[in-house]
Amino acid sequence: MFQSMEEVMDYLYSRESKLGMDFGLARMENLLKELRNPEKSFQSIHIAGSNGKGSTLNALKEILMAQGLKVGSFTSPHLEKVNERMMINETMISDEEMIEHMNTIYPFLEEGQVGYRATFFEIITVISFLYFQKNEMDIALIETGLGGRLDCTNVITPLLSIITSISLEHTNILGNTLAEIASEKAGIIKRGVPVISGVTEEEPATAIMEYAKVQGANLYCLNKEILLSEPSQVQDGQCFSFKMGNTTLEQIDLKMLGRHQVNNAALAIAAVKLLVEEYQLEISEKSIRAGLAKAHWAGRFEVLPGQIILDGAHNPAGMKVLLETLQTRYPDVNYHFVFTALTDKDYRQVLRMVDEHATSITFTEIDFKRAASAQELLETSKLERKKAMINWQEAIDYARNLQNPNDLVIVTGSLYFLALARPYIRKTS
Repeated sequence: MFQSMEEVMDYLYSRESKLGMDFGLARMENLLKELRNPEKSFQSIHIAGSNGKGSTLNALKEILMAQGLKVGSFTSPHLEKVNERMMINETMISDEEMIEHMNTIYPFLEEGQVGYRATFFEIITVISFLYFQKNEMDIALIETGLGGRLDCTNVITPLLSIITSISLEHTNILGNTLAEIASEKAGIIKRGVPVISGVTEEEPATAIMEYAKVQGANLYCLNKEILLSEPSQVQDGQCFSFKMGNTTLEQIDLKMLGRHQVNNAALAIAAVKLLVEEYQLEISEKSIRAGLAKAHWAGRFEVLPGQIILDGAHNPAGMKVLLETLQTRYPDVNYHFVFTALTDKDYRQVLRMVDEHATSITFTEIDFKRAASAQELLETSKLERKKAMINWQEAIDYARNLQNPNDLVIVTGSLYFLALARPYIRKTS
């Protein structure tokens, strides 16, 4: 049995190293059955998508908390501590609760038991379900890990499903086209359960529409049923208007920056509207406005002291919105990038985009199984002012030293990198 978080994490990471990713629902369903199906003990909303899952979840969470609801959230990956993935309102699961639930699960993970080959992510997901069951949530917001149809979170039957966006990612697992990837993400749609979609490109949007039709699920789409005004930029964020059916909200203040965050916030408002209309939850306009004025998401265009921006842009779609946001908020300054990436991401396309806007790029690397080397990234970039530094702390410090007073340092390329860089930057700023 486990006595400390160090023992828990050593065990979980050893399983990750041995088992990696192994998709499918049968093992998860069998394990949850042995635990008397904790996932059936609470109401939930399920969120999938290539980008924007976490921001949409957090915007919705802030609205529900502003209404006084007790909200569970399950997200990934974590930035500084695995406990961040499982929260009730603003409090993460304690080490003691994590150890308690790990000890509950452990007998079913031994050789010959139903969970013998359960992966890191499956075990963490089960812990979150036990945690939410024990603490009696009003509602839990559950983010998929990868894909949707075969993602282990897809054992829940939610009140609503949300699909935020579709881009080419994990093509070896999810498919080689946007339509194929959309079909995998749409696998979270359950029969008769309303679904909200932020997908606007025709090919993936059509795939989602067809899947929803087969499931008899009412579909509410951005730019169709959900209409927005173009946001205006204000000092501490941005402002936009929302319309869906007979609901119109004018001049909503949003703390999160970037046009894409307006889309994510709109999906959260749409979810609130459906919770009110379909399930008679009481959620006021005041709570919507208060929640969005407060909502932020660490590592997503997060501005830190010293003119440093952290953003987990790890694919072309994420980098596109990062660069657009930089040009909107900081159009006339130099951008000094600190960049690393994982080899299973399309970092070549990402770097083609960065090369067009960067003043300098400092490439680095992290101690992670799928991490690209700094030298490999350096050779991919066409920018003249570039440097490779294996030590990521030294790379950040080097980029800081390049800064003039108005310049920005942008730390990006991988959320796993941000998990290391964020506490270091906050400590040394």
